[in-house]
Amino acid sequence: MRILIIGAEGQIGSSIFKRASSSGYEVLALAHKDLDITDEVSIRRVLPQYHPTHIINGAAYNAVDQAEEDSDGAFRINALGPAYLALAARQIGCVLIHYSSDYVFDGTKQTPYSEEDAPHPLSVYGRSKLLGEEAVMNIHNKCYVMRTSWVFAPKGNNFVSRVLKLADTCKELRFRNDLWCAPTYAGDVAHATLALLKIAAPFGIYHAAGSESCTPYEWARKILGHARPHISIEAVNGETFSTKATRPEKPILANTKLEKLGIEIASGISRLSDYFKANN
Repeated sequence: MRILIIGAEGQIGSSIFKRASSSGYEVLALAHKDLDITDEVSIRRVLPQYHPTHIINGAAYNAVDQAEEDSDGAFRINALGPAYLALAARQIGCVLIHYSSDYVFDGTKQTPYSEEDAPHPLSVYGRSKLLGEEAVMNIHNKCYVMRTSWVFAPKGNNFVSRVLKLADTCKELRFRNDLWCAPTYAGDVAHATLALLKIAAPFGIYHAAGSESCTPYEWARKILGHARPHISIEAVNGETFSTKATRPEKPILANTKLEKLGIEIASGISRLSDYFKANN
């Protein structure tokens, strides 16, 4: 197995690189400065030189609100880039692993979404992620699309790091308590990814999200309880905390297909101790 990670400086990409390297796999890494996934000419020229058996796309546009005003950027990185990678992977004859989001759903379902549920995104970001996964699935028949949720890692820009940064600059913090999320540790996504590859699981869409859901307010309380217990925090709803992008209310993912294969993902909330230990 010769794994080529694109977007290797990102949370998932760096986690996979670390885990795969320590497991004895041959791993190659390309950061954004090494390869722009929206540059089709570069992709067709560069990727075959590495002779990969597996390509992992860790590159993504994750600025949900910014995407509302930068739809071109969001669609280029989240949809067009993955399409180029799928074309290249098909040409090389290797497997492609691509990551998507819980935001492809509208969050109106009262129970967790399975891989078979029909997507209905509410934002530019969600639509760009859906178009990306559809492009990958339609272009290449040897691919895994892994939807995940609220990913965080010790190094990177994520909800945990933003909460801690706000806590250092504000005496009072407000977070929405009328939305639900499933925090997911990047290391667990890496574990699930490599587990799928190791057993050569059937290709297709898989959900890979933390096993415990909560509201952003509850998640922030857990984070601050670990590191900034003196900070005051207030629960608010969407009427008092407006954002440019419409968020799905409860886009919780059921890891149905992974669990049938015996692959489990822990609660992201339970991984907070790992996060702080790695950052000490």
